[in-house]
Amino acid sequence: MTLYTHPRGAYNHVMKSYAELPRCSTCGARDQGLFCSLTGSHLLKLDRQKIAHEYERGQIIFYEGNPPLAVYCVCSGVVKLYKTGKNDKRVLIRLLGPGEIIGYRALVANEPYAATAEAVEETTICTISKEALESFLKDDFEITMRLMAKLASELRISEDQMVTRTQDPVRQRTARFLLWLLDNLQPQSRKANKISVPLLREEMAQMIGTTPETLSRILREFANQGILALDRKNIAVTKPRVLRRVAGE
Repeated sequence: MTLYTHPRGAYNHVMKSYAELPRCSTCGARDQGLFCSLTGSHLLKLDRQKIAHEYERGQIIFYEGNPPLAVYCVCSGVVKLYKTGKNDKRVLIRLLGPGEIIGYRALVANEPYAATAEAVEETTICTISKEALESFLKDDFEITMRLMAKLASELRISEDQMVTRTQDPVRQRTARFLLWLLDNLQPQSRKANKISVPLLREEMAQMIGTTPETLSRILREFANQGILALDRKNIAVTKPRVLRRVAGE
């Protein structure tokens, strides 16, 4: 393995050799990804052109304002995107799990990255250069259509979130967020219905669209009802079916 050091000196992460790379053909997130339609020589080309990186919790993948040189496919783990506002205050805007791609909108628009991407837990990401992505888009019409569909889908999701934050009760939004964490964190956590909380309460509240105080109150209510068991670092979902009913699923 070789160790890659970011030019800004903020972190180190492991870059895998070709022999150690996760294979696209056997990737557990492939069916959810942009490149799921690739087969044969095109799939082999993707395998050879991507670079896999392993990030520890808290390591930066790219910075807001940097030029887009690549897109990033989440192979495993969770990534958070945040923007920095006044007084360097961070505002969490999205969480992304396996199968998601990051940075493609900046690359397509030829604009700087609009947010900073940071690993929330141990995360493996495959990097595909701008040149390689453009080559795939030229050679494979289906990938181009999937990219357009993803752009349209994310716009719809943003619109839905705006409506949800103004209309749905905070309890319901909190339940949905906890279920997202449960479904997207490491497999060992999912098996035990246990969420090892990777975010600050303030960040969780930002994602839900409420205050940290309100979030804490609702979590205590869920715990008093036996839906959750809480400690300082973990949330155990003791009644997942009830939590899904609260979420409206």
